[in-house]
Amino acid sequence: MKKPFIFLVLFFVVACSQAVNDEQQVEDQLKQTEQEEIHSVTTEAETALDKLGDDTGKVIEEIAKEIVPESTDYQAGIHYAVLNPAWDTQSDEVVVYEFFGYLCPHCYSFQPYMKGFEQRKKDNVKLVRVPVVFQPLWKIYAQAYYAAENLGILEKSHQAFFQAIHEQKKQFRTIEQIAQWFADSFGVDKDQFLSTANSFMVDGMIRKGAQMMRQMQIQSTPTLVVNGKYKPNSKQLKSRQDMINLMDYLIAKESE
Repeated sequence: MKKPFIFLVLFFVVACSQAVNDEQQVEDQLKQTEQEEIHSVTTEAETALDKLGDDTGKVIEEIAKEIVPESTDYQAGIHYAVLNPAWDTQSDEVVVYEFFGYLCPHCYSFQPYMKGFEQRKKDNVKLVRVPVVFQPLWKIYAQAYYAAENLGILEKSHQAFFQAIHEQKKQFRTIEQIAQWFADSFGVDKDQFLSTANSFMVDGMIRKGAQMMRQMQIQSTPTLVVNGKYKPNSKQLKSRQDMINLMDYLIAKESE
């Protein structure tokens, strides 16, 4: 009885050992095949990059320029509000309203983005800045904006006035102080500047700005409104560049 039993045990041991060896061979073969495939793919990728050479960055940059946000990227009611009723722009152009305040640090840091947009915008797009008056002190800054615009020096003074406030830390408490700064900085006649700033014309512009703020539901700055009907929701956007991208999307939507 012992010998047959021993032979039977030896048979199973040998059979199991052979099975383990076969399984190990299969596993080794799979690993080798996988490594060969990985090496092949890696080699192809390296070859492709070598062909691009120093132009890799340029190629990626060119591809990026062609990327246009799909309609599914932005949703009404989430990424932007649809104003109803919309503000009548009284223009055939696509009007982008920028509501800002000279005393607002966020508006100041947003200016490079808006400057870039202004330089590249298409001919059918118009930028309209609206200085807001959230509190009494802000009124003299709105007066300064409209006075500079009417005197034809806004192109030179807009960024410089921002810098005077936020970089040079100048404090203006009266329109007379602001008029003196404009006279010193741009050679305008102080009395003429004051006369324009205190005119019924500028007062009417400020009143219109307040009306626009109410209808377009402006509660903070900077705020953009595209064509009087689309207002981006900054809380749903990750960066200032996202704001610009959404604005471009909405402009394209209105240009269709």
